[in-house]
Amino acid sequence: MTVSHAPARSAAAVIARAVVDGVRHALPEHAPLFDARAAEFVASVLEHDGPAVAPGIAVGADAFREVGVAEYAAGKELDRLSRVYHSAGRSALPVLASLSRQPGAGAALMDTGVEALLRCVDVLVRLSTAAYRAAHTPSVTELRRDLLREILSGRPPAKWTVLAAEAGWVPPARVVAVAAEPGAVRASFGPEVLADLTGEYPHLLVPDDVEIGGVLAGARAAVGPAVAPADAATSMRWARRTLELVRREVIEDGPLVRWSDHLTTHWLFADEVLTAALVTRSLAPIDGLPPNERTKLAETLDAMLAARGGAPEIADNLGVHPQTVRNRLRRLRTLFGDALDDPYERLDLRIALRAELLAPEPARPVTPIRAA
Repeated sequence: MTVSHAPARSAAAVIARAVVDGVRHALPEHAPLFDARAAEFVASVLEHDGPAVAPGIAVGADAFREVGVAEYAAGKELDRLSRVYHSAGRSALPVLASLSRQPGAGAALMDTGVEALLRCVDVLVRLSTAAYRAAHTPSVTELRRDLLREILSGRPPAKWTVLAAEAGWVPPARVVAVAAEPGAVRASFGPEVLADLTGEYPHLLVPDDVEIGGVLAGARAAVGPAVAPADAATSMRWARRTLELVRREVIEDGPLVRWSDHLTTHWLFADEVLTAALVTRSLAPIDGLPPNERTKLAETLDAMLAARGGAPEIADNLGVHPQTVRNRLRRLRTLFGDALDDPYERLDLRIALRAELLAPEPARPVTPIRAA
C-alpha cells in the first residue's frame, strides 16, 4: 500500500535509476544483473513502506539476491555490498534535491525521500545478506564476529537479536569494550566474550563482571567504560582513544589501562586544538623566555597554585631554597600581574600547566586507531 511518507511514483522512478546507476558503477563486474527490472523494484520499494510488491516487479529483487551469492562465491566480505548500497543511496541525494525544487513537488518531498532512501537501502542490504548467508553456512566464530560488528556499528538490539541467538551469545546487562595490541589476547576464552582478532586492531566485548586479565596474554590493552550492550560503540570509542594516548606516551603504559583512571587526561585531550589554544593564551607571559628559565618558572607557578602556604612550603615541594622561590614569585608577579589573583585565571593556568606536562611535545602527530 502506498503511504503518505513515500515519494510519488514518478519521483521514485527517477531516484531508483540513480540508486541503481550508483550500484552499477561501484560493482561493474555485476552490472548486467542490475537491469530495468532491478530499477523498477527499487522504485517500488521507494514508493511503498516495505518490500512487499507486485510479483512481476518482485522479480527485480533477484538481482540483489544474485549479487549476494556472487560475492560469496568470489570470496568477498559481506559488508562490501552494504557499503555499496549506502553509497548508492547517498549518490541519489542530489537527484532527490533537484526533484524537490521543481514546481509542484511539495515541501515534504526532501524529507520523505530521504526516509524512503534509508528504508530502501535497508531492504537491499537484507536481500543480499540473506542470499550471501544462504550460500554459506558460517561457523560460530564467524557468526560471533559478525555479531560484534553489528553491535559496534551502533545498530539497535532489535537488529542483531536473531544473530545473537544464532551465535549463542546471551547479552549481559553491561559490557566493557577492550582495544588491544596484536597478540594481546589469549587464543581461547569463554562464550560470554565476543572478539575479533583478525584485523590490525584486535578488539573484544566482555561482560563487566568477567575478569579481563584472564582474557589477555599480557601485552598492551585498554578498557572502556561499562555500558549496556546497545551502547557498546561508545565504550569501544573510549577504549581505542585510551590505547591511542598510551601509544603517544600521553598516558602511562601498562598491560591493562582503564579509561576511568585517566578521565582528566581524556578531558584535556578531547579537543586538542582548544587545549593548545588555552596553553598558548594562559602561558603567553613566559613563552618567550629561555627554555631553562621558562621551565623553572612554570614549575614554580604550578607549585604556587597548588600550595596553601607561602614560599617555605613551595620551596620544600620543589627542593630549592626559600629565597630562590621568593625571587621566582616576584618574577611571576611581574610577568602575570593580576591574573595570579583572579580565580578563573588561576584555574586556566592550572589546566594549561597540566596539559603542557602531559604533552611536552605538542607537535607530536596523532595516529587514531581506526574502527574495525
